[in-house]
Amino acid sequence: MSDWFFPKLSGGEEQGLNDAGVEIFKKEDSLARETCQNIGDVWVQESGLPAVATFELVHLPVEEFPGRDRLIEILQSCRDYVLEGLPDGTGNEKKFFQTALSLLQGKTIPLLRIGDENTSGLLGGDDERRKPFFRLLKGQGASSLQGDGGGTYGIGQRAPFAHSALRTVLYSTKSADGFAFIGKSILASFPHPHHGEMTQSKGWWCDTNPDGNGWTTVRDPGQIPSRFLRKVTGTDLWVTGFISDNWEQSVRHSVLRHFFAAIANNQLIIQLMKDGIVTSRIDSTNLSDELIKAADEARKSNRKKEYMEGLGSTLYFHKAITDPMNGKPFTRNIPVLGEVKLYLYRDSKNKDMPNRWASMRKPRIIVETAGSTILNGFAAVLICDTEHGNKYLAELEGPEHNRWHPEETRQWSKEQKNEAKKVLSDVRKFVRDTLQEVRGANLEKQQDIPFLGRYLPAEDDIDDEAVQGAASARSGEDSEEESGVRRTRNKQEVVTGTAGKQLPPTFTDKGGDPALLDGDGNGDGNGDGNGSGHVPKNDESVKRYLSPKKVRFRAFRSGDGYRVVLQSDEKISGRLKLRSVGETGLFDVDVVRVFDEKTKSFLDSDRSVINNIELEAGVRKNLYIEINMDFELALAMEG
Repeated sequence: MSDWFFPKLSGGEEQGLNDAGVEIFKKEDSLARETCQNIGDVWVQESGLPAVATFELVHLPVEEFPGRDRLIEILQSCRDYVLEGLPDGTGNEKKFFQTALSLLQGKTIPLLRIGDENTSGLLGGDDERRKPFFRLLKGQGASSLQGDGGGTYGIGQRAPFAHSALRTVLYSTKSADGFAFIGKSILASFPHPHHGEMTQSKGWWCDTNPDGNGWTTVRDPGQIPSRFLRKVTGTDLWVTGFISDNWEQSVRHSVLRHFFAAIANNQLIIQLMKDGIVTSRIDSTNLSDELIKAADEARKSNRKKEYMEGLGSTLYFHKAITDPMNGKPFTRNIPVLGEVKLYLYRDSKNKDMPNRWASMRKPRIIVETAGSTILNGFAAVLICDTEHGNKYLAELEGPEHNRWHPEETRQWSKEQKNEAKKVLSDVRKFVRDTLQEVRGANLEKQQDIPFLGRYLPAEDDIDDEAVQGAASARSGEDSEEESGVRRTRNKQEVVTGTAGKQLPPTFTDKGGDPALLDGDGNGDGNGDGNGSGHVPKNDESVKRYLSPKKVRFRAFRSGDGYRVVLQSDEKISGRLKLRSVGETGLFDVDVVRVFDEKTKSFLDSDRSVINNIELEAGVRKNLYIEINMDFELALAMEG
């Protein structure tokens, strides 16, 4: 018998309505991104046909909703129990229950069907833990990498629930294993309206066991409601209570921004439908037109910065892949990853060029983008599609798949994380080297921050009053020199050229790697307090932030990193907070490691904060800093 089944709590921990896996995917573009990524995971490449993802809005008569009356009872019992525990009986929980019950008690319920074709469907039985069906419906948070694809955390399955006003999703699939239909709800623990015992927060629409202690999936096609029965191999995912004023544009923009490369490569086709009628179809043949249309829409509704970092860049990322400079990508073999490709498109006369590059791996889904001032009038796409490289980078992605970073890994040793930092540094260096090669100038000679002279004293004026900040971007000219205005308290004049004549050690130059220099540092980037420049942790002075009122600050480009010069008229200790100066304000930076020239050791750092800095009166301190950024920064000292 099919019914809604919520297992008994049996002494386990009660769960409230707030589910971390659901909350993380509430962003508007998460639904299309996560579901299309999952569709790519089950794409049958051997068919020679692209996977088809269909998004269809359906207004379902309430009498066709599986177990509607029972779900109403459950929601009411859950509501009463949850709201009773709130101090004032109000909150987001109250609004959720009001909306959900109102939808179920109306005439129709809006559902978004996300269907796929040319896929394998959800293979596996109820107890086959390694198969996709179990992982999607009965497992949560287990790491895996299906096919070439994306999901490694096992929580992307929560994305549809984040966009369901009922927190309920229905699944129907046809695969080589046959048919399957099941619903799943993620609510809160509650006393069951029939037997009164506390239940778990998650329940299923399923065939319940006679003893009431278990369930199985509805697999008899004769018992699956005709509305939800799949006709061809693949899966339909129904997001119940789907409420969105502009869902079609939201889906189109999300898919085009994140999956344009997969569409261009004939890996994916997108269809939009409303009550059985196709309203839009995006494939490789009309992708350019759809990108232009979406970019025009985004330009009108988004802020300039948001637009340029989104679809404004995607337009030209597409050109980089389809019409790259020299007709082919630049390539480099990077240890661990293998061959990595960089597709570069350039139009120096086009003021709309984003001067950004995107990174992706084998599924051709954008992971992250970054800007660069090395070259003007360009867009580029970096792709790692080797088997090992794809799997390696997948483990460096977070749950939202929006960056590669060692801190996103799980149970990796310090040595493995350090290796990952080197791999990602090599990737960024490949991009920088290529942009420099195209520019045709040796930018290693340029050591000062662009326009630094406008804000900071020259090297021989280091004793003048310190001034915070630096400019955020170059003029855009293809020149080895930048010009600006030198500003201190007592003088103002035009200066030209680059600051500093001696290239200090860098993190990548052979023989200049601080890890290879003599000294007492342990080279792990964490410091051990032995000859590392640290002071005892119970010294309150090291907890204070250094202030520009007492500390003079200079910043220079140095190879693949930055050289920061600090000086104070008195002995002082504390922490340094680094920021990047942009057109719209200050932004945090991600410090990878910091080397102290005097002690020849690494200092402890936490994101944008460098800890345990000691300055002697009148003595300059030189720090060499590696930052996880893919474009040149204008560094400032916060305070």
